[in-house]
Amino acid sequence: MHNFGVLLRGEMQRLVRYKILQISFVVSLLWLGILFLIGSDHVADFVPLFIFIDVSMMTVLLVGANLFFEKQENTLKTLLITPSDFVALLASKFVSSLYLGLQSTVVIALFAVLMFDVSIAVLWLIVFVLLITCVHTAIGFTFVVFVKDFNGLLAFTIFYMFLFAFPSIFFMLDLLPSSAEYWLMFSPTHAGMLMINYTFGEDVAWWLLLLGALYLVVLSAVLIRFVISPKYVETAVRE
Repeated sequence: MHNFGVLLRGEMQRLVRYKILQISFVVSLLWLGILFLIGSDHVADFVPLFIFIDVSMMTVLLVGANLFFEKQENTLKTLLITPSDFVALLASKFVSSLYLGLQSTVVIALFAVLMFDVSIAVLWLIVFVLLITCVHTAIGFTFVVFVKDFNGLLAFTIFYMFLFAFPSIFFMLDLLPSSAEYWLMFSPTHAGMLMINYTFGEDVAWWLLLLGALYLVVLSAVLIRFVISPKYVETAVRE
């Protein structure tokens, strides 16, 4: 991947310039404040939920916001005429997004461990967070190539939340029957939630984890290959 390091450095600089990195950190601090108010008796129930929201819904919004800022500055058009190949360009954007997901996860997880002695399978949490962030980065890209402005992105994200995220959250809070889980496995958010819950000691069947991981990998690959790769350049040229 030609010039990947240069492209990644540029992506990180843009995250700072667009205030995306700072907003992500502030949202993490907001979760910490809520956890502190919840108290030690129930904090273990909410830490997985906050991490899940951060690496799924927040990833979609922050990735979308970053891409729309790039559109306004015509940054992508400039990058497309450089010697860097498109694979390196796309990889740099995904890696910078993965960094955002890991940053928020580390902040919340460290707070939970140090302040409330919450038990976490850290290695598995990192692996699963990378998978969840990757697929939701792809989803964020997909939304952006089909909408014209940030309001459209918000509408797509809200629809996605009602269709996929909210049912998973309701299931996590025992507001849906256990039989609903088989249908929820078609949701990338539910697969991700199962993975995160597993790292916090919940008993999750190994085949559900394996199926969920495979689903997220395949969905990411399909979106990148058949939606993002052909449509992203087309969108940039059209703008």
